[in-house]
Amino acid sequence: MCTCTGTKKGLPEAVLQRMKAPWAKDQIFTPNHNIRPTSLIPAVRLTEDGPVAGNYLWGFLPQRAPSRDFVREWSTFNARDDNLTKSRLYSQPFRESRSLVVVSAWFEWPGERGKKKTLPPCTITPADQGFFVMAGVWGSWKDPETGTYHDTTTMITTEPNEAIADLPHHRMPALLPPSAWEAWLNPDTPVGVLQDMLHPTPDEWLEIAVGGPKDFQVE
Repeated sequence: MCTCTGTKKGLPEAVLQRMKAPWAKDQIFTPNHNIRPTSLIPAVRLTEDGPVAGNYLWGFLPQRAPSRDFVREWSTFNARDDNLTKSRLYSQPFRESRSLVVVSAWFEWPGERGKKKTLPPCTITPADQGFFVMAGVWGSWKDPETGTYHDTTTMITTEPNEAIADLPHHRMPALLPPSAWEAWLNPDTPVGVLQDMLHPTPDEWLEIAVGGPKDFQVE
């Protein structure tokens, strides 16, 4: 499970250069060293004009969700790769509305599953000094209290690679290489092909250091 993430200054420019996804004109990117569920997180989706990046509420909210609290009550800030096609919550967006969640780092609190975490947090950053692109799904949600529409997204997790398992930790985000970005966003990509993209990534993609969000520099 990915617990929180961070973004650095210059991410929109890097995303435009590498992903050919301009930032939505009506939105402002703000670097954040500690993005938590229900906060804004960068993501890319396919539009009629091509891929576009923007701010999404982190945590998938179905149209029927009564409030943002749904994210924490149902833990919709992550979606398991082995449950996507069977889930009443995720099966339709997995088929029809996928996203690419873009961050500069993610943080984990190591420890055995179900036990109290006593080890210090770790920061995971890209070994190539770029950014992580996580497989995700997105949906539009109308806040029943304000009538405001929000784009929401969640990242998909998969089995850990050896580096993450050795922390120890039992899940990791499903990271996608550049060769998979276009197919992931393409609404015509078969479900079987999509599922084959969701697997642990090589250890050498990651740099792992002791330290959590407070140690992560956004500049």
